[in-house]
Amino acid sequence: MQTSLSEYKSETNFPVSLVVNKINSDDDSVLLNKFKYGQYFTKMEIVERVFQLIQKYKYYSKEISILEPSSGTGNFISVLSKLNFRNITNCEIDPSLTDTPMDFFNFPVSNKFDLIIGNPPFTKYNVAESYYYSSKYSDSEISPGVYLTKKLLVKEKEKIENIFILKSLLHLNNSNSTLAFVLPISFFIKNRNKEIKEKILEKFSTIIIFQNDKVWFDYHIPCCFAIFTNSKEFENKIITIYENSEFHEHIYDLKEINEELIPEVIFNKKNSSFIQEQKGDELHNFISDKRVKCKKSFKENNVSAKNILEKKIIPVDSKVSDYKLAIVRVGNSSVGKCGLINSETDILNDMFYIFDFKEKYSDNKKFKEDVCAQINKNQDYFKQITCRVGSKSIKKEDVFGFKVELGITE
Repeated sequence: MQTSLSEYKSETNFPVSLVVNKINSDDDSVLLNKFKYGQYFTKMEIVERVFQLIQKYKYYSKEISILEPSSGTGNFISVLSKLNFRNITNCEIDPSLTDTPMDFFNFPVSNKFDLIIGNPPFTKYNVAESYYYSSKYSDSEISPGVYLTKKLLVKEKEKIENIFILKSLLHLNNSNSTLAFVLPISFFIKNRNKEIKEKILEKFSTIIIFQNDKVWFDYHIPCCFAIFTNSKEFENKIITIYENSEFHEHIYDLKEINEELIPEVIFNKKNSSFIQEQKGDELHNFISDKRVKCKKSFKENNVSAKNILEKKIIPVDSKVSDYKLAIVRVGNSSVGKCGLINSETDILNDMFYIFDFKEKYSDNKKFKEDVCAQINKNQDYFKQITCRVGSKSIKKEDVFGFKVELGITE
């Protein structure tokens, strides 16, 4: 599948004039190559900061062997060289960036390293070429079966950053080795990438996840720096760090690896006034977690994020029990907007969570309207407990945890 540049720009909303780091060309094929290769080059000041972070948690001698498996424009190598690390090996597939291109997936696994560090390519969901396809390497000297799990071997494709992690695990020198990658922040969304995380836990007992309030590339993509290592001081621990004007660190048990581990979200939940100052009872006391059936359509709907605020009042003489709570689950400006939709007649697009009220409130028109108003009055709550991953998105548990302070009519 080939994606045209015009299609890519319209789907991603990236500026037409976008040119990244050392590639300066108006040639569409060059720009498309960047997205195909998943190239998001890390700014030098960010590379310097994340390497300071690595050294904060573990000592590394200048003699260690280091691999940069997707060196791009060379910023990681430059910083390491300035710090007098001397034993550095790198791979880079793009011939426009190196005179000796090397596909990391053809790099012999017999090569072992003490530190594997860098920014692997990121998959773009709407660019088919940016994924990893095991069939592409069926004739390679290094069989995909060497580094892929059984489940991934039978899949047609997988996110390329995940496969970089899996193959990098085979290049570790010993239990004292470290893997440190820039990753999409979506890697640490709750219950995502479980299979990859299981393989990580086979090698490492300490995980450090770093985010700050800076833009790491030439345009904003939510990301983090993840350090996978073994530390006696932080054995079986996950450390999340969010850095703005201050350094904020939180420590979790390693068994929470599949929980939401986005440092910015954790920081906001612990520090945001919208969250900390909430009063009342959590919404799960009033709404059900049972699935609500309703009509949905992308093309033909009368309820969308744009008009949901028009549906705050249940019409007089309507059957109140047919009205359910609809909350926009995704969108940078719309997330958290709320309305009352008729599950029998309304047709929604796919941007909503739909909740029924518990039976004791099913026919209480005023109560339903009050809940809806309370949520819309505090939409910033939902914006604070998420971060942009493509678009801001919330989970059902975020809705259940929202507090309402209402005079309830039994």
